[in-house]
Amino acid sequence: MLQNALNEDLIHYLWKTKRFVYDNLTTTTGQEVKIINWGSHNHHSGPDFSNGKIKIGDTTWAGNVEMHISSSDWDRHKHTGDPAYDNVVLHVVWEHDKEILDQNGKPIATLVISQYVNQDLIKRYAELMQNELRIPCEKFISNVDLSRMNLWLHNVLIERLEAKTVYLTNLLKYTENDWNQVFFIALAKYMGLKINAEPFEQLARSFDINIIWKIGNNLTQIEALLFGQAGMLLSSDGDQYYQQLRIEYKHLAIKYQLENIEPVGWKFARMRPANFPTIRIAQLASIMHQHRSIFSKILDTKNVKDVNNILKVSPSEYWSDHYRFSTDSIYKEKPIGDNLIQIVVINVVVPLLFLFGKQIGNESYQDKSIAYLEATKPEINKITKLWKELGIKAESAYFSQGLIQLKSKYCDEKKCMSCAVGNQLFRL
Repeated sequence: MLQNALNEDLIHYLWKTKRFVYDNLTTTTGQEVKIINWGSHNHHSGPDFSNGKIKIGDTTWAGNVEMHISSSDWDRHKHTGDPAYDNVVLHVVWEHDKEILDQNGKPIATLVISQYVNQDLIKRYAELMQNELRIPCEKFISNVDLSRMNLWLHNVLIERLEAKTVYLTNLLKYTENDWNQVFFIALAKYMGLKINAEPFEQLARSFDINIIWKIGNNLTQIEALLFGQAGMLLSSDGDQYYQQLRIEYKHLAIKYQLENIEPVGWKFARMRPANFPTIRIAQLASIMHQHRSIFSKILDTKNVKDVNNILKVSPSEYWSDHYRFSTDSIYKEKPIGDNLIQIVVINVVVPLLFLFGKQIGNESYQDKSIAYLEATKPEINKITKLWKELGIKAESAYFSQGLIQLKSKYCDEKKCMSCAVGNQLFRL
């Protein structure tokens, strides 16, 4: 049962924390093993621990340490013939099922670590790995020191921000370092929510944002540009405003050599009318109409309230009594709601500030991004509700983002050995 639940994280953990009896070690051939230097954990490709120093028998070796569940995993992972593994001086495994040879045809010294590990630790590990609980350690979570957990949440929050910046970094390459265009594309994507994220991103990628600045202070033309590029002005039927936008877009398409995206991707079904893509596009048009060089304005904000003021816009008057073109509705103003602003702050503004600070080497922008998360309300979703059930309440988006990362990247993947919470439980 335990064998099926094992992963190499356990062996890495045992080695890093020295949570096994290591004063009387021997290889599979009976040679004495003394660890002089445990090496540095390598999180990239290549052997698991680098720059170790191990005395095997009468000889002291300097080199790398590789770890596997079974010694035969060496072949399964195709290390034989890989020069990166030529300098492995010790192979640490849970079970020895095959002799492994080095590039010269000589056996690699192998240590079976399982025989030196406390059985209570193995029992707790098996319980974590084999249970089907939503959080593997939820039975023990009340024993965790919350101050330590908060420190760990900061680490996983930074991991989450780093992961989000990968998408933005790719956008920077795509736009040739145009931060305004990057902000526009990311903003559009998240205004589309999950259901319309893809067509919104296609829309924002379909033209140069500088066209909006060239149009100037004309909201109707900006709406014409966005709705036209969205493929929503193709029909010859429609009310007066629709026809006005259609005419405006034809001029813009000719002038700037524009080509609209395919309109088939837009989804209206099974959603609240306030989330219709038509409303979101009209709101996006108003943001871009009111804020030229919008990313510079975001950089100049002093607090998250300033960001909210930039995003808290209403679409043009036409949309006060429409949710779709040419279909009247009860009059209602449709400013961007607090929930959507929260989504944009968490997923666009904060990661972009973090990335900008990192790229120009100015930590103040990264500090600002963290402060904005701390000042933003936490998300309320099934993950944060689960943590709340376990007695861990997110007081801000800073904590909710950390808890989401912890659940999705550690708990769901049962990386308990790589988690500070799991480590603490193993020390109890």
